[in-house]
Amino acid sequence: MSESHDQKRSPQDAPPRFENPRSIRALAHPARMAIIDALATGEELTATQCAELTGLSPSATAYHLKLLGRHGLVETASPRPDRRERPWRSVGRHIRADLDTSTPARASATAAVAAAYMDTTRAIGVAFVEAGHDEPEEWRDAALNNADLWLTAEEFHQVAGELAAVIAPYRRRTRPVGSRLVRVMNVVVPHRRARPEPGPRQA
Repeated sequence: MSESHDQKRSPQDAPPRFENPRSIRALAHPARMAIIDALATGEELTATQCAELTGLSPSATAYHLKLLGRHGLVETASPRPDRRERPWRSVGRHIRADLDTSTPARASATAAVAAAYMDTTRAIGVAFVEAGHDEPEEWRDAALNNADLWLTAEEFHQVAGELAAVIAPYRRRTRPVGSRLVRVMNVVVPHRRARPEPGPRQA
């Protein structure tokens, strides 16, 4: 099945679903990750502006935008007054894709997307910490938090939903004066190998 016909649409608001392992892996391309991240903030950007983010030529970036558009992840926006180049935007509140992990090949491809996603965030975090001494005092502290929690399956989904709810009001709003782009990474995932059950406490 070709890339442009790989997705399956369910209800109108559902994210595009990818089942072809090659198409899933295509999302892990660093340039496409950068474009998805940039448009997820609510900005409308042209291929030339996206090229500045990816380090590629505008023509190469236009190819990546069109591929993402074929999958329903981005769409063209209204032309700007000069009509020289049409901008692109995300398709909803935030860009999301439903990646099928029902077979080993699809799961492996999805793992590559997850790794690229986390590597991108890691690079942003490391770059900030390394240059932290140059930041204004009010921006100097990065919030780095991990927590291993014993959760039931119901609590696992509840925690993920609660974290998403905290971030939701800040998505796609008008950019406040004095704000800057801040990466917030939200990962809720069970350990693949469960730790031993704790023994009874000694009195």
